[in-house]
Amino acid sequence: MTGQAQQLDDAGTDMEGVTSAVKARTSYSYRDVGGEDAASALNAFVKAWEAEAKTLASALHELGGKVQLSKKTYRGTDGLVRTHVDSVPTGGTSSLTDTSTQGGRTSVLSSY
Repeated sequence: MTGQAQQLDDAGTDMEGVTSAVKARTSYSYRDVGGEDAASALNAFVKAWEAEAKTLASALHELGGKVQLSKKTYRGTDGLVRTHVDSVPTGGTSSLTDTSTQGGRTSVLSSY
């Protein structure tokens, strides 16, 4: 999961590059695009793209962090399960507490 988390974070960094590239051209003039209406529309479009790129970059970084956190949580939970499984008695005086064999088979918990 570390690889996937890093890929998401890297994609967020790439989107930050897009944001910078778009931000560099946030103000077009009449001369640039051939008309006041066109310049106004293009400027609004570029500002919207800049905002979208920032949102995507932030979301990708956040997802990368959440995947990394999930990995740590699963690792911790797996450790707790192992601790609890290891504390389960595998032999006893009663057939109700004997989990080492069931019908001649070894318990699944014994190999966890």
